Amino acid sequence: MANTMTQSTIRINKLLIKLLKSKSLTQFSAIELKKMYVEELPDTKNKDASQLVHRTLNKLCNANFIQKKIDGKKVLFIKTPMFDESRLHASTPRKQVSKEPIVNDNAPKLQKLKTTLNQYQIDLLGHIGEAEEFKRLFNEFPETKTSLYSRYMHARNQSSSMVGKIKAVEACINTLES
Repeated sequence: MANTMTQSTIRINKLLIKLLKSKSLTQFSAIELKKMYVEELPDTKNKDASQLVHRTLNKLCNANFIQKKIDGKKVLFIKTPMFDESRLHASTPRKQVSKEPIVNDNAPKLQKLKTTLNQYQIDLLGHIGEAEEFKRLFNEFPETKTSLYSRYMHARNQSSSMVGKIKAVEACINTLES
């Protein structure tokens, strides 16, 4: 019965399998293994790489594939004679599954926000153009200034309001894209 248990497969990250299979890697620290992992996949967040490496090392210690050795303040991991690379199989990554829907989920929201932003920018240009035209008309027809001044001020206020709306929508877009 014990023999069938020792022959079970151990599912770990595909890249970690590649790194651990290296014949030159017999004694290493978690930090060294994490650095090698990040060198291969530079986009990996430090925290994610650390968690993955530590989970994998714990799994391999439990299977007696590696042994944890504490040397003063340094914690080392040493491959044991039980280390059997044929029993290491690639697991499916968790992060890719959970991240993809979020990106797809934001796409329609981003499209809607960008459409709104575009409309606000068009409206802004319209209000600025209207205010500038009133100023030109006041110079050409000074007698109209008294009756048209309130409409000029309204156009100016609308353009200021549009600038605020544009900044808010841009901030929202930046948040959803990051």
